[in-house]
Amino acid sequence: MKNKEPEKINIEKNTLGINFSDSKKIKSYFDKNKSFWTKEIISGPVVNGVATIYTKSKRLKNIIELEEQKTLIDIEKKTKIKLKSLNVEIENNQQ
Repeated sequence: MKNKEPEKINIEKNTLGINFSDSKKIKSYFDKNKSFWTKEIISGPVVNGVATIYTKSKRLKNIIELEEQKTLIDIEKKTKIKLKSLNVEIENNQQ
């Protein structure tokens, strides 16, 4: 007979690969960071070692992509999270 109790979902090991604790740490990192562009971004989820960042401007997207390696090194130093890359996307509010 099957167990009728609901199964508790482990948020750190889910089928989508989203790491919620790392996402929270990355958001905190960008909130505390003093770089000029951190006030113009929204931190998204960390999925399979790739952090997503949303921005409203193409210019800022290009700047973040140019500084990607420097940012990844700084994130690793300050949060102890080793990311594969940053995924920078244009925010779409026109839905």
